[in-house]
Amino acid sequence: MNFISKFFLLLSLSFSPFISQNISAEIESKMVLPNNPDNGPHEPYYVGELGKKWQFPSDHLPRGMSIGNTHIAFWNILNKNYLNHILENTQGLRDSSIMSDNYPVSGSSNLTVRELISIEMIMGMINHPTHPRSMIALEEAHQDVITYLKETLPKNWVISTPPSQPTSQDVFLYDKKVFELIGVRAIRYTENLPKCIFTLTLMERSTGEIFRFVQSHVPGGPGSDEGCRKFAEEAINQYQSEETTILMGDTNAAPSVIQAALKKASEKAELGTKPYHYVAIDHPSHMNTYLEAAWIDNFFIYRKAKMPGKVLPSNDPAELHEDVAPIVDLMRIYTIQN
Repeated sequence: MNFISKFFLLLSLSFSPFISQNISAEIESKMVLPNNPDNGPHEPYYVGELGKKWQFPSDHLPRGMSIGNTHIAFWNILNKNYLNHILENTQGLRDSSIMSDNYPVSGSSNLTVRELISIEMIMGMINHPTHPRSMIALEEAHQDVITYLKETLPKNWVISTPPSQPTSQDVFLYDKKVFELIGVRAIRYTENLPKCIFTLTLMERSTGEIFRFVQSHVPGGPGSDEGCRKFAEEAINQYQSEETTILMGDTNAAPSVIQAALKKASEKAELGTKPYHYVAIDHPSHMNTYLEAAWIDNFFIYRKAKMPGKVLPSNDPAELHEDVAPIVDLMRIYTIQN
């Protein structure tokens, strides 16, 4: 069964919040929607084991946002070296397509079907009919994926890795027709840990606006105080009042935790302002080890007031890729457990 067919099957088997006439009154009375972003930072909510219903190549969903007509995204695509975590089933995803698609594309290739599906989705984001992404940050990218992307990306696209870390799992992809490179920077969390805070500074050719993209897969596990502190302090250190700075990544923490860390870092630096604001996306991005849908893949932004172009989150998952929507539907509605 091909990828598209899998999702059509998922749509036919899964509840959808937009097809309420197919839901019995008994089930509908037990359905709960996640908290509204207008009520504050998103917190996790219980879903339960999704197993075979999860027909998606990663345990994280891609995240997107737009500034005017400039569309960007990031995604933790799940390194195949870490699939033991999926097999342990702490996230309830052992029977998902993450594992069933984990086999080589061919006998002569190390690339897996799951990885190829992820790459096809990345290409779909680049060539999206209404929201083509001009910058995509990836996390947990295995070297096999990076190698394949180098052969597959359009010629006008560039892959950037942290300085002196050519095998880093964190990479930026960007369209050099849209952006001109200004600089790169990488700050390690510790000397013996390869994870870093990776910054790509680009100038948008059409407007001259400087964009500082800061991505990180924050280490230390969920809610790591030390990792969040380091990330926040580096974000404040990089703040420039004339530049647009976008923080992004698998922060391993709820938005409220990162917001608190950014506030402390601002106060420590005696900045006199809290420059970064949470870009609230109304659907979760991850299944955590408590079988909860969680917001741990997040955007925060600083942008000077009265700049042209609205800042808009990609609340509609189809703005990223049509295959994201069924998984969002799956996570949005759940049954309260007695």
